[in-house]
Amino acid sequence: MCTIARADLVDATGQKLGNFLQKQSSDGPLVLVVEDGILVAMAIEDALVDRGIDVAVATTLAMAEALVAQQLPDAALLDLQLPDGLTLDLARSLHERGCAVAFSSAFDADAVPASHGFATQFRKPASPDLLSDWVVASLHRS
Repeated sequence: MCTIARADLVDATGQKLGNFLQKQSSDGPLVLVVEDGILVAMAIEDALVDRGIDVAVATTLAMAEALVAQQLPDAALLDLQLPDGLTLDLARSLHERGCAVAFSSAFDADAVPASHGFATQFRKPASPDLLSDWVVASLHRS
């Protein structure tokens, strides 16, 4: 059974970023979904929750960074470009801390620099099931 947890997010300066909802289905791994398309994010979230995975969704880079400051996810699906910036630095930070990282972007593959070769790349539109399958496989590898 899924429960919904509500939390207030604040940035490094203490400015409130707003509330977010986190679906929790178990005490299992946590996946961060960073996607500014609400319907896309919801579809990915649903596919992950159906697989018994806890999900935190952020629609901006600031929200994603605040979530990561609260809890390091086990895997992250990142939209490359968000309204408030690129997720490249976030991806590197997550990777360096042992988190599996994938980008989902409508940009060409060369939009992600070679220095980020550690991240799997999916071209939008990628199905939520494909992304969820990557998460499950990544979690089994770690």
